[in-house]
Amino acid sequence: MDNTEKIVDRRQLFKDLFAFMGNKVADYASKKVDRIMPKGDYLRPPGAVEESEFLSLCTRCDECIKVCPAKAIKKYHGLMDVAVGTPVIMPRENPCVLCNGLLCIAACKEGALKPLEHVDKVKMGVARINQSRCLAWGGQDCQLCYIKCPLRGDAIYQEDGKPVINEEKCVGCGVCEYACHTINNTCAIKVISKR
Repeated sequence: MDNTEKIVDRRQLFKDLFAFMGNKVADYASKKVDRIMPKGDYLRPPGAVEESEFLSLCTRCDECIKVCPAKAIKKYHGLMDVAVGTPVIMPRENPCVLCNGLLCIAACKEGALKPLEHVDKVKMGVARINQSRCLAWGGQDCQLCYIKCPLRGDAIYQEDGKPVINEEKCVGCGVCEYACHTINNTCAIKVISKR
């Protein structure tokens, strides 16, 4: 009986060891993904699920890129990270215009982009205004970000001729950042990704 107990203990030891090592590897992998996740100035397309889930679901099929009427969605070209080839939006180059029907979501068959009821439910990020760089906050007449915002009056409104972001209503499309960048070389608006 002593040998049987030793065999059982040995089996249990190996089971515990494999479970322990598996958990450590999974923990290390998740931390490594967090470390190597690109922190660039890009957004995910509308309806994108949480980043680690997005990276596992996205097959890099380019269907969302192909259907984007504004040509805002591009492939991410990073340097050897897990997001290479995934769809991104670079607001300063070409923002999301929240097209009618959000065609990118319909094109995604893998579930990396989930359907949304309405464009005001999109949450790619949130715009922030650096008042010290803003022409309007500096006393000049500028309303371009306000005029261009697809959710004008909700996501961005004006107080005494100065733009104010309603962070709860802002969907992070990047139109305001793009507009500001075209006339203000210091660009006062930056969309912070939800990642």
